[in-house]
Amino acid sequence: MVSNDSLPIQVKAGRDGFTLVPHPSASFDSIMDYMRRRLSESRDFFHRSNMILDLRTRHLGSDEIQALNNLLVELSEAGLIEVKISDDLSMSVHGSQHKRAGSPSSSIPSPVEACPVIVRSTCRSGARVVSTSDCVILGDVNPGAEVIAAGDIIVFGSLRGVAHAGATGNRSARIWALSIEPNQLRIADLVAVPPRGSKPTPKRYEIAEITEDAIGVTTV
Repeated sequence: MVSNDSLPIQVKAGRDGFTLVPHPSASFDSIMDYMRRRLSESRDFFHRSNMILDLRTRHLGSDEIQALNNLLVELSEAGLIEVKISDDLSMSVHGSQHKRAGSPSSSIPSPVEACPVIVRSTCRSGARVVSTSDCVILGDVNPGAEVIAAGDIIVFGSLRGVAHAGATGNRSARIWALSIEPNQLRIADLVAVPPRGSKPTPKRYEIAEITEDAIGVTTV
């Protein structure tokens, strides 16, 4: 009998659907092969179900996330509704709501609680994306592209253009990306241009946020 811990990806049933947990060392091909077999064998069981992708221990690129979602749709008419990036950050794939654990509740909706703007492609030079809430880019932000958001900016790729989070003055906003090497970073009223040159390769992603009245980038 094969242990769940040794599977390329675990499929955990929950009240609202299924959670997919890739093995930390599994190749993407093995993950896709396993899911293709599971979905084909249990097509009716997974039919039109909601799926949450848990990437807290295994990173997947934007192209891989899209390929996995396409497989779910093709074989079971299922689909990803949420991607968990870390213990305190998850991203709604279909635009319901970006969530951060421990956020204070309020009876008055703030811009960050509104539906995020989701761009399902790379932002190329000349592109300008504006969001009154969070902004999620399923691809790269190339040099010459600009992303502006009242809340957080989350890039499932490399950030090499201009990113302005917390554009309405929210200094707690963050910028998340697999690699941050931008022309310019802005959070609220602060501006930073990260130094060029070699830097440690992030394990999963990098986070830009305000610390002690300056924008700093943390490799995670």
